[in-house]
Amino acid sequence: KISFLDLIYEYDEDIWKDPNIRWIFSAYTEFDFGGPIDKISASLTREMSAFPEDDVVLTTGYNKITELLAQGTNIKLKSPVKKIDYKTDEITVYTKDTIYQCDYLICSVSLGVLKASDIKFIPPLPDYMANSIKNIGYGSVTKLAIKFDNQFWEDDVQYYYTATEQTGRWPVWLNYRTFSDKKILLGLCMGEYALKADLMTDDEILEDALEVLKTVWEDDVGSVEKIVRTSWLTEPYFKGAYSFPSTQSSEEDFENISKPLSEQIFFCGEHTNLQYLATTHGALMSGIRVAEEVIEANED
Repeated sequence: KISFLDLIYEYDEDIWKDPNIRWIFSAYTEFDFGGPIDKISASLTREMSAFPEDDVVLTTGYNKITELLAQGTNIKLKSPVKKIDYKTDEITVYTKDTIYQCDYLICSVSLGVLKASDIKFIPPLPDYMANSIKNIGYGSVTKLAIKFDNQFWEDDVQYYYTATEQTGRWPVWLNYRTFSDKKILLGLCMGEYALKADLMTDDEILEDALEVLKTVWEDDVGSVEKIVRTSWLTEPYFKGAYSFPSTQSSEEDFENISKPLSEQIFFCGEHTNLQYLATTHGALMSGIRVAEEVIEANED
C-alpha cells in the first residue's frame, strides 16, 4: 500500500527538497504511470512490463491504426451510451437516440467514464467491481505542442529536460525536428500539475509553458505561430489520460474489472491490463482478449 513518495521519505526525509530529485520522479515515474507520486503504489508497479525495443513516433497519427482496425465494422458516432440493461438474457443498450439489443456486449469505455458512472447499469455493477473501479487510480498527462516562428534549439537533440520548483511542471520537451521539418517543441506535464494544466485556458497554458522555456533559452524564445494541446481531464468520454496502480488498489482489483459480467458483458481497455497498463498496446491486447472470450462464450 506504500507510495513512491513514502519510500523516498523512508530513504531520506530531506531528499525530496531537491528539485532535481523531484524532476527524476516526475519525468519518469509520474509520466510512465500517469498519476501523482504520492498516490502511485510502489509495489504494484512491479507487476507492469515494458517491451525492450525503442518507442515509435507515429508521425502520421493514430488514424493509420484505427482505420485499419475499423475495416468491416459499423461504427456509430455521436451516440453515447446512457444505460445498459442486462437483467435478462438479452442485453438492451440505450444510447442518446437509439436502442440496441444483443447477446453479448464489449464495454471499452475509459476508467474515467466508469468512475463517473456516466453509464447506468441495470442491475447495478456488483460491489466487487464497483469498489475496484473506485480503487484503481486515474490521472492525466498534459501535452502542449508549440509551433514557433523561429527555431532557437538544436536539431539533433530529441528530448530537452527542464527542472522547476513545482513537481510535474513541464519537465520534458520533445523536439519535432528529430523527425519533422516543423519548428515544434512538445511539452508535457505530469502528476498533480497535469490536473492543473488540463484546466488552464489556451492562453494560460501557453504562458505557463513559455515561462519554463525562458528559464533555459531566455530571450531567444521567439514568437509562437500555433499551439495544439490536450486536456484529457475535460474530455467527456475520457475524463483523464490513463489509469495507474494507486495505493488503494490491488492486483485483485485489476482482475475484477477484466472479468466478464454474467458471461455476457466483457470489459477491455488499458485499465484492464495491469501488465501493460497505461499503454496503447495494452489496450489493443485487452481488446483481442475479450474478442476471444466472446467467441468462446458463443461457442459454449
